[in-house]
Amino acid sequence: MRWIAAAVVAGILLPAGAGAQWRFTASDAASAWFAALDSVRLDGPGAFSFHRSTGTSGRPLAAAVAASPRFEVLHFVPLYFPSATRGDLVEAVRAAATAEEPRGRAQFLVGALRQSLPGARERAILPALGDLTAAARPVVVPAPRLAAWQRAWDSRFAAALAPYLASERLDGGLVIVADALGPEGRLFAGVPADRRDNVAAVAAPRDDADTDAPLFALVRELCFPLVSRAADRVPGVARDASRAARRTSLAAVRCGAEPLDRLVPA
Repeated sequence: MRWIAAAVVAGILLPAGAGAQWRFTASDAASAWFAALDSVRLDGPGAFSFHRSTGTSGRPLAAAVAASPRFEVLHFVPLYFPSATRGDLVEAVRAAATAEEPRGRAQFLVGALRQSLPGARERAILPALGDLTAAARPVVVPAPRLAAWQRAWDSRFAAALAPYLASERLDGGLVIVADALGPEGRLFAGVPADRRDNVAAVAAPRDDADTDAPLFALVRELCFPLVSRAADRVPGVARDASRAARRTSLAAVRCGAEPLDRLVPA
């Protein structure tokens, strides 16, 4: 994966921007949605699990649904409507299955779902997922832990990684920490000119020993745009979608390690 290392080093050497300003939060809506996906065992492409337990309860989705790349959009639902309450999110997901006009900030999410799931049969799953989200009882990430991660990011990571993040236009946004997520996080890179549109979602640590786990996970997620561009330039990588997803997933780990080894060695 030398191509990843070279790309990361090139990013590190670019002039620094205004600094990395990511805000850590725990969204009830996102936590409930990810718990719902976990309960139906909807995993995604990559080297690692998309959820903590990969479905220890609930009813698994039909194999045809789980295997269709169209349904990968479901993994990003909370990132397309980060300001939503749980009720807002459930309402938007249900509306996407109908011809109902979405309201306010739900428009982007509803549009994304309808575009990715154009058929009525594909959208038929949405009301059921809405019901599971409404009934979910996710583990709440304590506010003191969020505050500790925020302090650690601001004091140890942000300034050190600022040149790379500025070069990728990922020097700010919202970080959602959710208990139901697995090692594969999520990243939505919004409009380049407005860093507030960027949203990432990462897993909460499984125990107190993994104090910095969400910070490391965030750095990995912030590598995906660069890794994806680099992979596109390698002949043959995109021929097998499953293999490409696995290689990109692993390369993002290497990509995240490169700037941390150089700039935050502790």
